[in-house]
Amino acid sequence: MNQPMAIDELVSVAQAEAMGELDAPMMAIVLASEQSYDLPINSLETDADKARWGLILRAAREHVEADAVAVLYPAWTTIREKKKEAAEDDGTETSVEASPDTSVDSLGGSSKDNAEEESNEPIDTLFVQLHTRDHVYWRGFEQIRDPKHQRIIGFRRIKALSTDYRRDEEPSIASWLSALFDPLPEHGEESDVDLELADLLEEPEVSAALYPRQLRALH
Repeated sequence: MNQPMAIDELVSVAQAEAMGELDAPMMAIVLASEQSYDLPINSLETDADKARWGLILRAAREHVEADAVAVLYPAWTTIREKKKEAAEDDGTETSVEASPDTSVDSLGGSSKDNAEEESNEPIDTLFVQLHTRDHVYWRGFEQIRDPKHQRIIGFRRIKALSTDYRRDEEPSIASWLSALFDPLPEHGEESDVDLELADLLEEPEVSAALYPRQLRALH
């Protein structure tokens, strides 16, 4: 899979799903070698929600032997300018810190590239994440709305929220997906977690989603 191309394609999918809506949908896409599988996510508000969906996505990924999982979701985000003392004698350096309000910690960015994006006001943001075995690709977009009807009519990329990480360097916001690519247990060594994964695959919202998109259209 060409990963930079894949994240661009996922951005297109996420924006198309959100365009014209009052709220961008929250969903995951499990990307197997020949098919993709959509799983609508009902909530990521609490740690319990995130833990449950982390298990569901791991179970789904293992079930279809996928090498990548995408997560698309809206959030309110605040970007703050943060100054710190520089080691050099020529003054201070400035960085941009972004703190989405939905239990997200912080993401760094270049102040030079993002000076125009500094704001103390929350930004209505669409996030697109692509998780692979080695990297996490992260893109954030401001959602532009029709002032009268408040429907989404466009997007503006937020550079401070668009970063690529090595998997072992991903921010704490993504920790609920840290076990996404954990190896399967050896035969006969199933743990309580693995039995729970098997049960999750039997839940209607998960089993129905594991039809490829083309096949689900026929049901």
